[in-house]
Amino acid sequence: MTSPESVIIRCQDHAAVGVTFRDRFSFDADSVHYAVELRAPGLNARVDEVVSWIWDSDLAPFLEGLAADYRGWEGERSWRTDDADLAVGAVFRSGGYVGLT
Repeated sequence: MTSPESVIIRCQDHAAVGVTFRDRFSFDADSVHYAVELRAPGLNARVDEVVSWIWDSDLAPFLEGLAADYRGWEGERSWRTDDADLAVGAVFRSGGYVGLT
């Protein structure tokens, strides 16, 4: 589910597991700041200010690239913030599903 306020990624196998990216803002033209919320049974965590530098490529183009390659790819693709506050790994699974870590 995508809206101007947030991006929500839910687990296909367990609806209570997910990640939400929200509260995106910028102080300048070089960076994007946002909050990341994780939830699962027994877990509710939030990092209030993850910073992504524009020259390092924001998370949105990485996710858009995964969607564009809906037919699949070999191996793992990864993205991370410059200071490694947040990292995302993606693998293509059978049945046309993407596994994110």
